Amino acid sequence: MADAKPFNQCLLLILIGLMILTGSVNTIFNKILQKLYGKGIIFEQHHWIITFGMFLGELVSIFFYIYVVIKRNKSKDEKQEEEKPDEEAGETAPPEDEKNGEKKPPIPTNFFFCITAACDLTATTINTFGLTYLTTSMFQMMRGLELFFVCLWSKIFLKNHIYRHQILGVGTLIFGLSLVGLNSILNDTNTQVAKNPVVGIILLSTSQLFTSTEYIIQEKFIKHYDVHPFQLVGFEGLWGSLMYGILLIIFQVVSCDDWSETLKEGICFINDEGESHIEDSIFAFEQMWDNKSLLVVYIFYVVSIALYNIVGINLTKLVSSTARAVVDTVRTVFIWGFFLFFTPVEGTKEDFHILQFIGFIFLVCGTLVYNEIVTLPFWGLDYYTRVNIAERKKNGEGADEREKLYDSKQSIGSNQENNNE
Repeated sequence: MADAKPFNQCLLLILIGLMILTGSVNTIFNKILQKLYGKGIIFEQHHWIITFGMFLGELVSIFFYIYVVIKRNKSKDEKQEEEKPDEEAGETAPPEDEKNGEKKPPIPTNFFFCITAACDLTATTINTFGLTYLTTSMFQMMRGLELFFVCLWSKIFLKNHIYRHQILGVGTLIFGLSLVGLNSILNDTNTQVAKNPVVGIILLSTSQLFTSTEYIIQEKFIKHYDVHPFQLVGFEGLWGSLMYGILLIIFQVVSCDDWSETLKEGICFINDEGESHIEDSIFAFEQMWDNKSLLVVYIFYVVSIALYNIVGINLTKLVSSTARAVVDTVRTVFIWGFFLFFTPVEGTKEDFHILQFIGFIFLVCGTLVYNEIVTLPFWGLDYYTRVNIAERKKNGEGADEREKLYDSKQSIGSNQENNNE
């Protein structure tokens, strides 16, 4: 097998930056969308239509995947035409992937992606409900609980080893999350922004079980099969859109008129005539037509979802699902900062609290340590970093079992090679 290519730190930094940017924009548009009005009714009640937009965003990727497949097949045909004379002379060289033994089999069926789509559907639906009970910053902070579950599932199901600098990074992140969560509960004075943080925390904690499971399954797919990022995101969007489309048709005809007021307010949509259904998709489009700002924000929300998922899958492919979860958490700093200085619509204003600010500092520090952007040269925290492992190999020092495990499970070289295809 050929030697693995060196890890591309520059590409990692670019993906981290893009994921923070697209993730922040996605959450900002989600919050703005919920606070806009159409035909005199706040769009916040359309939990299911908002979630449906997430799958529409992912579905966009399937068209890019079709383009990639057509282009790949065309290039393959052209290459075969060029190599025909050599083949007749018996000088055909084996493909590069076959020479280094790193060629992965194609995924048996694209239907497999409905598994991750189902996890995504459940998690995103719960997240949408949770966002109505929390401030935007606390919502994003509590999503960081997925770190714990992703690390746990990664250890159990993928057999990945988590090194001491990574444990420190995750621990620092979770501590920062705890500070922000505590701050939001202690300072819950604006019920227009945060209705019920306790309910929101319970909902968000539940959703992280499904999100972390989705991340681990995605990593399993892309580490064991030849899966293009557009393929994974696109087919997740396809199966998710089909499932949600069926649900929306059912929800349109299920009446909530006989339900309790508490249950009706939390789950159902009440239109301008006082009629309530689990979801009223027709009225949602009427609201968008009435208020074009709703339509524009919804479109931007869908596009941002597509970009965010594509970047996230590439980050998982380059490093791991745990690294993706770590980076996903730090975007909270930018969301919080945005709503501190800007109030695009009423009900999105954030306030400054010192405890929350301290929590954000821990978040940033944990992310920098985990991704080895900052290394700590004590207590052996820098021993299993990518740079030091590469340096020991360069000096001819033998790799121990942990380093071999690090290479095989994190797939540093092979993932970079696949990402460059």
